[in-house]
Amino acid sequence: MSLGAIVVAVEGIESLPDLDAMTPAIERAARQAVNAATDRGLTWSSEEIRKQVNFPASYLRGQDSRLKVVKRAKGSDLESVIRGRFEPTSLARFATGTRKQHRKAGGVTLEIKPGSATFMRRAFLVGLQAGDPAVRNLKNVGLAIRMPRGQRPSAAYKPRPFGDNLWLLYGPSVDQVFRTVAPDVEPRVSAYLDREFRRLLERENA
Repeated sequence: MSLGAIVVAVEGIESLPDLDAMTPAIERAARQAVNAATDRGLTWSSEEIRKQVNFPASYLRGQDSRLKVVKRAKGSDLESVIRGRFEPTSLARFATGTRKQHRKAGGVTLEIKPGSATFMRRAFLVGLQAGDPAVRNLKNVGLAIRMPRGQRPSAAYKPRPFGDNLWLLYGPSVDQVFRTVAPDVEPRVSAYLDREFRRLLERENA
């Protein structure tokens, strides 16, 4: 385990012989087990993260996933790494209802924690210019709030200035939530790694 990541390595295989005594078959089984455990860990981590924060399922899978394998075991390097994106998440991602409903209500309802809605008075969805380095990758929609001159929103919303007295609001990053679930996922990954290695080694020796 490392800060903000799950590291899957051969050290988690209890039955692994001394590295100097590893045969090509043992190394191959270990490498395959590490990568299989990594894929399983990615799935488990995604499931646990979505129990904590209401990220869309598509946010944590596919080519644009904010949670991904950044390193896979390859050759004699028997280590892989899962890491979450560090950038905070636009609160617009958690907005419920339509813009018409928001205008009528005078604010936006957010569901950041699954099953728990929060109404943010005076907040509104705003279109963003594509290519703005401060807001790219947000699909051109942000959640904004106008504050009295000289004031800023609570630091809990990770505000960024956006025009005259306007602030864009953000919630937790995938990395931030990943850190809270990783200690629970890591033992499951290690146990799976050891089982999978034993299974693959038996197949190699069959």
